[in-house]
Amino acid sequence: MSITFSLKKIISWAVLAFFFLFLAYPIIQIVITAFSQTGGDSLHIFNQSWRSSFTNSLNYSLAATSCSTVLGFFLAYGNNFTRINRRFLKINESILQFPMLLPTITYGFVLIYAFGKQGLWSKIFQQELFHIYGSIGILLGFIIYTLPPIYILINNSMKYLDTQLFIVSRLMGDSWYRSLYKTILNPLTRVLAVAFLQGFFMSFTDFGIPSAVGGQTPFITTLLYEGFMGTIPNFQFGSLVALTMLLPSIISILTLNHLQKKVVRYERPRQVVIKKNTVRDWCFKLLFVSLSLFILGVFAVLIIIPMVTNWPYELSPTLNNFARFIQDDSLVSTLKNSLMMALLTAGLGTSIAYSAAILTSREHKIYKINQIIDSIATITNSIPGMVLGVAYLLLFSGSQLHNTLMILVIVTIIHYFSTPYQMAKEALQKMNLNWESTAKLMGDSWLKTVWRILIPNSKVTIVDIFAYYFFNSMVTISAVIFLTSANTMVITAKLKELQHFGRFNDIFMLSLFLLLINLIMQGLTQLIKKMSFSRFSTRQAKKGLNAKVTTIHRKKA
Repeated sequence: MSITFSLKKIISWAVLAFFFLFLAYPIIQIVITAFSQTGGDSLHIFNQSWRSSFTNSLNYSLAATSCSTVLGFFLAYGNNFTRINRRFLKINESILQFPMLLPTITYGFVLIYAFGKQGLWSKIFQQELFHIYGSIGILLGFIIYTLPPIYILINNSMKYLDTQLFIVSRLMGDSWYRSLYKTILNPLTRVLAVAFLQGFFMSFTDFGIPSAVGGQTPFITTLLYEGFMGTIPNFQFGSLVALTMLLPSIISILTLNHLQKKVVRYERPRQVVIKKNTVRDWCFKLLFVSLSLFILGVFAVLIIIPMVTNWPYELSPTLNNFARFIQDDSLVSTLKNSLMMALLTAGLGTSIAYSAAILTSREHKIYKINQIIDSIATITNSIPGMVLGVAYLLLFSGSQLHNTLMILVIVTIIHYFSTPYQMAKEALQKMNLNWESTAKLMGDSWLKTVWRILIPNSKVTIVDIFAYYFFNSMVTISAVIFLTSANTMVITAKLKELQHFGRFNDIFMLSLFLLLINLIMQGLTQLIKKMSFSRFSTRQAKKGLNAKVTTIHRKKA
């Protein structure tokens, strides 16, 4: 017992030390750098340039996230409260989530090649539909970026609503709008707020879209990038900008804590057959088809551009771009670095997140150290990736971690830690808390119990965590943009470099290979989960059959 307790304590202290060294200490370093000069000189940051950048980031994020939240709600409503064919909805849902497999900087490039002066749709319509650089391009990019996660959040919550309450409300004489508010909107208040905050935070802290289609419009992320990576780097100025980027994090954490009180629970959610309404269903079908066609129309250039000789001047089909890509050692090396980083991040991140979740969810008595771990783990996603990248640049420059692949792995694990941790925690909390006690009585150690019982019963969650880390490692740009070197260049940072030289063919080739890798990983993930479910079903069927045979024998006896 004492050995088990010591092992748990060692793991707890190791996880806490990991957070201190790679989260708390880097943030402290930013604060120290930002206020290294006394006498109020540092307040020069709040000049016209900062105010303009901060205001633009705030306004565009609010506008884009508002559109995404409204669209996400209607899409979720159409998915749950209409009689549209399930296969049709599944196909459109897959198309809607397609952009999540690509980095945001790619969104900007495909928008340029889709709607720019020489873009695909400008050529088809013989005119530029709108000016892609600036307001329209940024809003479109942010909406494409934020809509999928917002839709997933709202849709998942809407599935658990008690739809019978809507009928009861109508029978009580409420109007359709009042029934909609009382039975759908009101129970989803917290989820809608969480979805909005997540979308806002994603837009506000994104670097890829503003850097690609922002034009002359300044943003807080591009200002931060210039502070550290500009012609004349100013670390104090950059650190102060980074600290101001934390303001939305603080506000979102406080808001979410307040909204926690508004959770609506049902004892037993009841589902009813949706009433047939042809006009309603066709309206929602039109919405799904319009969004799917728009997304496919935007990202079609990702496949078309590498397949032609020289867009838009020479449109003959060719495979020379693929051959040139394979012969370019720097591009192939970048692809290998990204794949290695994603695999390492997924492997180590899954191990750390799962270990932390075991400590905070499988104990009858939660110790103080585990409470601290739980508090820290739930807020890591609220810290902008660019702030972490800046912090690591300041802290680890000149150290053994500097210019290594491992520093990219660590910053990505920290940045995306909260969601995998919550996924593991929720899965572990659903299991019987007495399993460890029973295993101990049978003579098994704590480690054996984890290996033989907890891990097999949460295989699907572990696969989901691994996939979540892998996909985000492949598409992240905000943190790694400050930490890559010539030897550790990853795809997202390479795209920014290629943009500087105008090598858009190589940009699309890299993006295409990144997409292919993510699609293969998605397929493998689904296959593993399907195999796990089928084995579980077979095991349950065998148990049921054995139980029936035993019952028959008993009756005969």
